[in-house]
Amino acid sequence: MRSWCLCRICTCGRHRCPHGTTRIYENAGMFCPTTEYLEKYPPYGSALPPQSLKPKQEFRAGRGKMEGMTTFKSDYRPYEIVKQPRHVPEEYKPKQGEIDLGTTYKRDFNSYQVQPVAIVRPLERKHIKKGKLDTVPTYKGLRRETANAKGRGSSASV
Repeated sequence: MRSWCLCRICTCGRHRCPHGTTRIYENAGMFCPTTEYLEKYPPYGSALPPQSLKPKQEFRAGRGKMEGMTTFKSDYRPYEIVKQPRHVPEEYKPKQGEIDLGTTYKRDFNSYQVQPVAIVRPLERKHIKKGKLDTVPTYKGLRRETANAKGRGSSASV
């Protein structure tokens, strides 16, 4: 059976743990021997971590002259550029005789005269009368009718 520490049992805050403070950075060398961690994981002897294989950063003076050859320079060496001889075209000499300027389109599809299409719909006739147009717009007519209706309704109720 496991023995419980007073700090785990009491929640009122008046009782103090006999093992000391449980703060993280205070009394760093001391630890509570009744913790669950110590029961599960017993302390081992002092084992040093393995030595690092990383090379140490030391100043190495006078290692010699650096060679100026990169892998790109070694793989892709420059070669001598030779100018290609320029091709000189022959002088143009037109052939003698007449040139046939006809095309296969003109030969296969003869041009025909197109007749104008007869209009089926009669032309629109414009009738212009020289008289004055005496009309009343719809909104003015409605306004007059509603005004008359209101006037009649008020006079009828009197």
